[in-house]
Amino acid sequence: MGFFTSGLFWFLEGFCFCLAGAALKHHLQDQGIPMRWWKWLLFTGWVILFGFTIAFVTTSVGENEISAALKGGVVLLPVSVITGVGIWRLLKVGRIKVRT
Repeated sequence: MGFFTSGLFWFLEGFCFCLAGAALKHHLQDQGIPMRWWKWLLFTGWVILFGFTIAFVTTSVGENEISAALKGGVVLLPVSVITGVGIWRLLKVGRIKVRT
């Protein structure tokens, strides 16, 4: 368990997160989806919300607070999924058809 509290773990996690962000940027460019600053801000907010949802549920389970995990999951998971679908649909607005 010492690895997960080490600096190396957080460095690797940050590196993977940066790679995922770069891959997302290239994927959106390939699909012809223009990203303005406010779209990045919405997406970042959703990533934080989804991360909080996962962290809340797994931390509650880890602390043996099953009822808190269930209540948090019932409330936060639908909110995360619904806002994620809404943001994804909003990102596709103004999509430019790319010829291959």
